[in-house]
Amino acid sequence: MASTELLPERGLQKRPRAPHAGPIAGRLELLFELVRRDVKQRYRGSVLGVAWTLLNPLIFMLVYSLVFGKFLRVQYPGGSATVFILSGLLAWTFFSQALVMATNSIVANAALVRKVAFPWMLLTVSSVIAALVNYAISLLLLIPFMLLSHKGVGPPILAAPFLVLVTFALALGFGLMLAAGNVYLRDLTYLVNLGTLIWFYITPIIYPFTLVQSKFSGHGLEGELAHIVLYINPMTWVVLGFQDVLVFDRWPQHWHGLGYSFVFSMASIWLGLWVFRRLRRRFAEEV
Repeated sequence: MASTELLPERGLQKRPRAPHAGPIAGRLELLFELVRRDVKQRYRGSVLGVAWTLLNPLIFMLVYSLVFGKFLRVQYPGGSATVFILSGLLAWTFFSQALVMATNSIVANAALVRKVAFPWMLLTVSSVIAALVNYAISLLLLIPFMLLSHKGVGPPILAAPFLVLVTFALALGFGLMLAAGNVYLRDLTYLVNLGTLIWFYITPIIYPFTLVQSKFSGHGLEGELAHIVLYINPMTWVVLGFQDVLVFDRWPQHWHGLGYSFVFSMASIWLGLWVFRRLRRRFAEEV
């Protein structure tokens, strides 16, 4: 699949190519334009615009801090419930937004898919990258809370790019599968919204991982199931890694879990690519 000559009719700006620009350069240029379009469309017509990227996690963080910290009296390690919750909540918001945007990436661009021959996979990749851009902006929210809580930033912050990479890979792998499947089964959109909500609560974001370990230890089958769910959840280890780096200013403590999450994310990308390539043949007819 090649050319992007028809793309301007969908609001994508066409730039003149360099005389010797190859197919890779052309695809990177197209990907850049798709990401820019996705980011702009997200806030088109909004009064507050990009401020919503900061307001959404801020509001949720305040609610969770109030409910779990004040009413349920959950003791958060690290001395700051706000920084603890935000460190995992922002990463989760990136992951869940990427999944939702990726799921609808092909269907939402139905007119483009029907008319233009180009690598449709770029639509899904651009959705995940756009979510990453939003995540980068939302990290600004952490700065004042870290300063107020006297949280320092030391060498362990160098582990953050790896954690972001694993999150990105997980979102892309699942996103490719969901984007392709959603073309044939539109109910996937609703299932993803429900699934991410359930997934959120089985990931130690608004409660400490140690709390679950202590509450369910010695509870027989119920306790074993709770531990299994937490341990096989790849986002568990990513969130714990962010908490280690941002809350405790230490290197991630669960490298075995992060290794599992990394392998899981690479496998999800491989499977996502395979599923997408198998199902893409009838995209133009089905959308």
